[in-house]
Amino acid sequence: MVFANTQMMGMNLAFPDVCLTPIPTPVGPIPTPIPYPNISLPMTAIPSQFKVLTLAMPNHNLATVTPISNGDNGGLMLNPLSASVMGPTRHLLGSFKVFFGGMPATKMLSLSGQNGVSPGAFGAALVPSQVKLMVLS
Repeated sequence: MVFANTQMMGMNLAFPDVCLTPIPTPVGPIPTPIPYPNISLPMTAIPSQFKVLTLAMPNHNLATVTPISNGDNGGLMLNPLSASVMGPTRHLLGSFKVFFGGMPATKMLSLSGQNGVSPGAFGAALVPSQVKLMVLS
């Protein structure tokens, strides 16, 4: 089942989000790459359109950006790919036939880039934000 993403509760998950983590040693901290789960919540996203609503909440399209993601907070020396920690999330792949506000609709299980404008990890929307509207294309 492929449900449309909305502003309601859901979850995007990316694993692994490899960040350099300082490991304390007697000679000083050593940057060590450690994989973390990266989680972002659609309810904290900045919607790009307000005309198409599902259950009184804006539907998300490819222009919707979630400004912050969590889970990789321990990687204080940043992600080597995106050079950020707790960076933004945006969907990279949407529907080919359903458009919200002139942009392709995002849906559950569609590819997302997380932890940075240049993605540090790739994931998907694994928890549906609503269970009424399905996007099948």
